[in-house]
Amino acid sequence: MKRITSLAITLILFLSLPVLHGADDKKTPLRGLSVKAPEKDNSPEAELASFELAAGYEANLFADEKDGITNPVCMNWDPAGRLWVLTTMAYPQLVPTDEPNDKLLILEDTNGDGRADKTIVFADGLNMPTGFAIGHGGAYVGEGNDLLHLEDTDGDDKADIRKVLLTGFGTGDTHQNINSFTWSPGGELLFCQGLHSFSRVETPWGISRLDEHGSWRLRPLRRQLHGNPWGIAFGNWGEGFIKSNGPGVSELMPSMVWSDIPGIRNGNETEIGRTEIKGMIVEIVDSPHLPDDIQGDLLIAGYFAHLVDRFKIEVDGSGHHLDYQPPLLRSTHNACRPVDLRVGPDGALYMADWFNPIIGHYQASLRHPDRDKTHGRIWRISATGRPLAMAPDFSNSGSAELCEQLKSDWRYIRDQAKRRLADLPEKEVIPAVEAWVSKLNPDDPSLDHHLYEAVCVFESHEAINGTLVERLLASENHQARAYAARVIGRWSDRLEEPLKLLDRCVNDENPRVRLEAVVACSDIRSAPAMIVAAKAASHPMDRFIDFALTTTSRSLASQWLPALKDGTISFELPEHLVFVLRSQGGKEVVASVRELLKNDDLDLDARTKLLVVLVGSGSPADLRWVLDGAEENKAVLDSLVESSEVRDLRPIGDLVPSLKRMLKSKDLEIQTRALRLASYWKANALAERIREILSDSKSPGALRAAAVEAYGRLRGEAAIAEVTAAIDDPAAEVRRAAVRTLCEIDLAAAASKANTLLRKATTAEEVRDLVTPFLSHKQGPGTLATVLKAKAISPDLASRIQSVLGAAGRFDPALDRILRPAAEKDAVGLPAYSESYVQALSEEVKKHGDTVSGAKVYASASVSCVACHKLGKQGGILGPELTAVGAGVPVELLIEAVLWPKRQIKEGYDATVVSTKDGRTIGGYVDSEDKSRIVIRDAATGTTQTIPVHKVDVRQDAGTLMPPGLTASLSRAELRDLIRFLSDQKGQEIKP
Repeated sequence: MKRITSLAITLILFLSLPVLHGADDKKTPLRGLSVKAPEKDNSPEAELASFELAAGYEANLFADEKDGITNPVCMNWDPAGRLWVLTTMAYPQLVPTDEPNDKLLILEDTNGDGRADKTIVFADGLNMPTGFAIGHGGAYVGEGNDLLHLEDTDGDDKADIRKVLLTGFGTGDTHQNINSFTWSPGGELLFCQGLHSFSRVETPWGISRLDEHGSWRLRPLRRQLHGNPWGIAFGNWGEGFIKSNGPGVSELMPSMVWSDIPGIRNGNETEIGRTEIKGMIVEIVDSPHLPDDIQGDLLIAGYFAHLVDRFKIEVDGSGHHLDYQPPLLRSTHNACRPVDLRVGPDGALYMADWFNPIIGHYQASLRHPDRDKTHGRIWRISATGRPLAMAPDFSNSGSAELCEQLKSDWRYIRDQAKRRLADLPEKEVIPAVEAWVSKLNPDDPSLDHHLYEAVCVFESHEAINGTLVERLLASENHQARAYAARVIGRWSDRLEEPLKLLDRCVNDENPRVRLEAVVACSDIRSAPAMIVAAKAASHPMDRFIDFALTTTSRSLASQWLPALKDGTISFELPEHLVFVLRSQGGKEVVASVRELLKNDDLDLDARTKLLVVLVGSGSPADLRWVLDGAEENKAVLDSLVESSEVRDLRPIGDLVPSLKRMLKSKDLEIQTRALRLASYWKANALAERIREILSDSKSPGALRAAAVEAYGRLRGEAAIAEVTAAIDDPAAEVRRAAVRTLCEIDLAAAASKANTLLRKATTAEEVRDLVTPFLSHKQGPGTLATVLKAKAISPDLASRIQSVLGAAGRFDPALDRILRPAAEKDAVGLPAYSESYVQALSEEVKKHGDTVSGAKVYASASVSCVACHKLGKQGGILGPELTAVGAGVPVELLIEAVLWPKRQIKEGYDATVVSTKDGRTIGGYVDSEDKSRIVIRDAATGTTQTIPVHKVDVRQDAGTLMPPGLTASLSRAELRDLIRFLSDQKGQEIKP
């Protein structure tokens, strides 16, 4: 996943869309999502009329341009229940002759009627600010390179001191400057930066750096600044969630590993859910005013699709996953751009609306006349017929009163009380909290949560209280223990024996506690911290813990690797060391692995893991030593196969005796691995024995399939006769292997054989098995097309071949010319893009489109939608899920995505095509890569392919896997109905 910032204004861009052209090739703005025509009526009444709210909700205008709101970036509530709003008219670029005068405003509803009636300018003269947070007597503001603190020293609600706290933040692009400021439960200030930002920030603790997209974690009182991969919304126990500018929502905690090493931050593995289209700020609902069924839901400000998305949060191992719910709000108004969401002091949901038909500065001129510099809205969404809440005004509350508010059932009240306590003097706050804790009822079922809130107050003042941490660690509530582990990491330089405490946590029965403990260990920059963190490998792992432990081992490598070499540390169990060695990789680990393998007391699992590590990093002599002792170990044999593919490395000496013994094994899987190794190691002496296996009809199909491939690799053109004969084998797996192998040996011969069999094929599976192997070769599709064009093919066969191509995300002009004549005479073909065509078809879809007929087109073989896209519980995963595509994507963009897929590429679905030096072509999504290999989910075969970097000839971004012209065989009516069917997919149970 591309990890872009969460947002503030930052997420006001659709980065992947270029400037588009009309049919006459004159530059015209796309009337899609990022650039739209201005509405004729921009009044609040017109926009309100465009809202489609979930049942039981209503909306009203809280503030607009009459109150000074112009292009609001973000907003926050203060302890007095007033709404602070950051606005910018300078974005996306200030006119050189103008003075910057962006503002931070304070809005107040003095009579409680749900409409702001008082505006105070807290600060003006700002230059394109992109985020802020209220705190410490004023506001922290991100402005260009600087993190500012604007302070009100005389209590008149106007900033009179402006300080640059830190500088050196990246400004690679104005919409990607530091943004999305959020306070953690413990008083850390988190904020994000964007893709093209490169930051070098000087702090009292040294230079903190962060390259490209990620987030920052600042402890203001210590000026301690850490870079992390993401940012930001917190649950009732401090659970962190983040929203990227793309569709992904991720678990924050695994990515909060402390690291100053560029290049190790990657949050793809922590994704827990996806929106249908770009969105930004997230808010977790907790409100006594709103209905029960929305409590705890995660809401997303969908600026791109004019909506507020909604998800249920469910526990998933040490992390969570999201379940999609229908949107809370949709709008058809072109200028409606939700950019921030906050639950207010009355329990209603407030939505900041950037209000602009143009939200990109890549897609339109920086000074495009349609950019709206005069409007801005704040909307209030409330539950119809339910009484509003009423949070207290904390602005003049003392510490004792504020502590009592920490017992509230409403997170808004607790958070505001904590923010106020963080601002008051430590000498007043800390004694008050200690007194409050001492009086807590030990039988109170919420005692653990009260202690959690107390610890958060101590954190915000950087005041250490080990006793409270111990109490949380002793709790029966795993959420309390998990947060205690987090605090131990933060206070590790001031607690006694923090690793002893974390040792308890990393062995906790609950996975969330273990996850927090691993991350906390990364705060302790020492070799023993790695020893403790690695103990998590003794317990069940999930993707979140695996990610955190892997990143921690890399982050702490400068501490534990030298200590391991010096013999000053030792891991408790071999499996712990195996995990960190595998995570670290590199030749420097080989000596340690060799030494460990001398231990005869190792159990089989630990020995196997160490052998795999040695195969991945060792010498040919090491590989021979491994082979001699692991001829029956499948995992080790698999690692030898991978080493042969990726490293081009084979063991020293005569390998035939070992391979012969494996071929005599009673274990079929050992035999198949032996066949693969024989082909990679060029054991030509075994060719005749392998031919006997492939010719033995009594042998299992899987073994004979492996023999076909091995024999073909060993004998090359001399194997053509045997391999061609195997294509007629009764066993499907043998036939598939034979076609793949013949394509590698002689494409022309393979195409000739495939041509004959394709014309006899009676099932879609037969066609797929015969066509797919050709897609893995540069010249494969063209070679197949050459033999197919000699004789006309039936419409049924053409449709099936098109289905295979579509599912694989492949388009070949030569094949297309052959398949196209078999299409219906009234097919639309592939029209040239023009805005007028899109608009005309859009109107036709809305007026005459038929969902039922469209469902049949969607399910048809010729367009292959089901093969790649999931809809409901059915379909593939190569393309974006379409269950609710109609909720976030307007008809015009659906048309573009279907007819000209490269114009509308959803983030997270950018495909890569790799051509290798031996003539193969692999297209799909990159799962992972390092210096030696690229791992791709191959769209053609549906398998994961590992490609050695040294074998790559050309690598290029393919954009989308959906080939152009996939719908060219459809009639106008079929195309119209298909688009209508997709536009009706809004999360309801509509089945194709």
